[in-house]
Amino acid sequence: MTASFDNTVADTLRTLAGQPGAVLSETLAVCRVDGASCPDARALADLAAAAKFVADHGYGGLDVFGTITGQFDPAAIPFDQIGGEALQIVLRKERRDGWCYFVTAKGFGATLNDGLVAEPLTIWVSETFEPFSALTLTVSPWDGPTTPPVVDRLPELPRKLVRDQSHGRAPSAIGPWLLVARPAKPSPVFSAWSRAAVERLAFVLPYEIRVVDGRDTVVLKGPRSKPVEVSAPVAGRHEELLGPLTEAANWVYTSGRDAEPRFLFLNNHLSLDWRDGQTWPEGALLVLKESLSSAREAYAFHLQDQSKDALKSLGDLRKSLQEEVAKAQSATRDLLSALWRDLAIAGVVLALKSPTAQQVTGSEALLAIPFATAVLLVLSLLVTVLANWRFNWLADKGRRDWRRKLYAFVPEEEWRRVVEKPISQGRWVYRMTLPFVGALYAAAAWYLISLTDPTVLAAIRTFVLHPFGG
Repeated sequence: MTASFDNTVADTLRTLAGQPGAVLSETLAVCRVDGASCPDARALADLAAAAKFVADHGYGGLDVFGTITGQFDPAAIPFDQIGGEALQIVLRKERRDGWCYFVTAKGFGATLNDGLVAEPLTIWVSETFEPFSALTLTVSPWDGPTTPPVVDRLPELPRKLVRDQSHGRAPSAIGPWLLVARPAKPSPVFSAWSRAAVERLAFVLPYEIRVVDGRDTVVLKGPRSKPVEVSAPVAGRHEELLGPLTEAANWVYTSGRDAEPRFLFLNNHLSLDWRDGQTWPEGALLVLKESLSSAREAYAFHLQDQSKDALKSLGDLRKSLQEEVAKAQSATRDLLSALWRDLAIAGVVLALKSPTAQQVTGSEALLAIPFATAVLLVLSLLVTVLANWRFNWLADKGRRDWRRKLYAFVPEEEWRRVVEKPISQGRWVYRMTLPFVGALYAAAAWYLISLTDPTVLAAIRTFVLHPFGG
C-alpha cells in the first residue's frame, strides 16, 4: 500500500487509541493519545514510521513520552525497553494560512467555531467522506485543495442586523455556514459541520436575541412581536433545518445591497406566521418557507417603490382576472344566442319557400333570398369568431405588459396557476362550443344554397367569375 497520512499516521493513532483505557483527543494544535502502549515491536515500528512521515511531509511533529522513559524517539529505542509502558503520543499539527487539518471527525466537530473559520479556510479531515463547501470554507478528505475559496463579495455581517443581547449567539460571520456544495452521501464530518452551521444560522434571522429568566429567547419583529424560547433541535433534525435556514440566510445576507430591509421583511412575516407553542429554531420548519416567499414578494414591491399600493395592485389583478373569465363566458353565450337568432331568420326564409308561401309571395325578387340568407349566416359567424379572437389577442398582449411592468415579482409558476390557468379554462368552454356551432351554421347555409333558384345561382356564378362582364 502506498504510504499516506491516512494509513501511516491516522491509522496508527486510532489503533493505539483503541486499546482499553486509552483516550484520543484533538484540538486545532494537537492530536494526542493518552494511556496507550506498544503491544509488540510492530506497533513501535508503526509509531516510528508515523513520526517520520509527519516530519518529512511538513505536517508537524510527533512526540512520544513514556511514563518511565520520558520522551524518546520510537525509531531509536528497542521494543524491550518500553514494552508495556504507558505512553503519551502527541501529534503537533502544522497550520498554514488558509489551511489546517484534523485526524478525526470528532476533533473537527469539537474545534469548529467562529474563531477557526474567521477567514476563508480549507480543512482536510483524515476520514473517508464526500467533500463539501460553504461560501468561505472547503472541507475535504486528505490531499484535497489547499487554497481557500475566493469570494468576490463577502456577505453582510449578522451582528450589524441582529441585536444580540446574549453576547455570543449571533456569529461574527456567516460565510463559513452558508452551504454551497452539498455532499451526495451523509458522513460524520458533514454531520458535525451541519450541527455547527444550524447553531449559527438559527441566530442570524431573528431581530433580537435576549436572555429572559436565564433562558435564551429570540424576538421576531413584526405585528405579533413576542419572545420565542430557544431550545436545541432534536437529534437528527439539524440537516433537515439546514436547507430552509440556508435559503433564508442566503436571501438576506448575500444580496450585496438592501440586507436590512430584507431582514425586516422576513422578520415581519415570521412574526405573522409564527405558531404559538413552538420553540426556536425547530418551529421555523413549519413557517419559514411561506414566510420567506411572502417576504420576497414584499421586497419586490419595495424595489418598485409600490409598497404602499401592494394590496391595491393585487386586488386590481384579481378583479381583472375575474373580468377576463366573465368575458370568455359571455362570448360563449353570445355565440349561442347568435346561432338561435340567425337560425330563426333562416326559418323565416324556409317558410317563405314553402308551397303556400310561394303562392302568397311569388315575386321574382324573393328568389335570391335563400342565397342571401346563407351569406348572412356565414358572415355573422365569421364576424363573431374574429371579434372574439381579436379580443383575446388584445387581452393576452395586455397581460404580458402587466406581467413585465407591474407583476414581475410574481414567480412564473405562480403566475400560470393564478392567472393563465383560469383564463384558459374559461376559453376552453368557448372553443369546445365553437366547432358544434360552426357545423350547424355550415349545414344551414348549405341547405339554403341548395334551395336557391338555379337561375339565380348561375347569375351569381357568372358575376363572381366575370365581375365586369369580361
